[in-house]
Amino acid sequence: MSARKPLHRVVTGHDDEGRAVILFDDADAPNTFASDSIPGFGATVAWFTPAGAVDHVSDQDPAPAGREFNFPAPGETVMRIADFPPDVVYPQNAGETVFDEIGGHEEREAGSEHSSSKHFWFHRTESIDYAVVLEGEITLLVDEGESTLKAGDVAIQRATAHAWSNRTDKVARVMFVLVGTDPISPAAIAAQRVQAKATEPV
Repeated sequence: MSARKPLHRVVTGHDDEGRAVILFDDADAPNTFASDSIPGFGATVAWFTPAGAVDHVSDQDPAPAGREFNFPAPGETVMRIADFPPDVVYPQNAGETVFDEIGGHEEREAGSEHSSSKHFWFHRTESIDYAVVLEGEITLLVDEGESTLKAGDVAIQRATAHAWSNRTDKVARVMFVLVGTDPISPAAIAAQRVQAKATEPV
């Protein structure tokens, strides 16, 4: 399988007169990870914003080469483009390998209560994730159900346990905008849903 395709990143900004300028025009965005053990697996963080007011003034790149990003804390955002190779290329211990490489064992544990045996990618993050399939085809799995998305399709993932399964023979490229949210457990969500239904008018 060939190496990851580069990601052309363009970022705008302002000059000292307040005019709009092209701040960065990278043939390959600098914050890029490519797996050494899983052919075709990798990701690029194109942008990051911390919690609080968004900075439109600084010329500093918040996603430079070498900076490590996991999943966003409340109020943070991460724009990540991920490449998912076909499931068949992952090693036998895929779950351990994947989450070792992305530093997500806590998220894996949080998402494995009901569905860890369904797919090695099952995990759960405290975030709302906007996912757009850029290339290929990928299947979103949750505890109860699944849906296959093709290029141009979108998914809104709301802090649910989920996995991404590529059942094709080509790499799928997906853009994610992850917005960190306040922690809440699935059990707390279930309790709130029961309470809300109990107070609904008959």
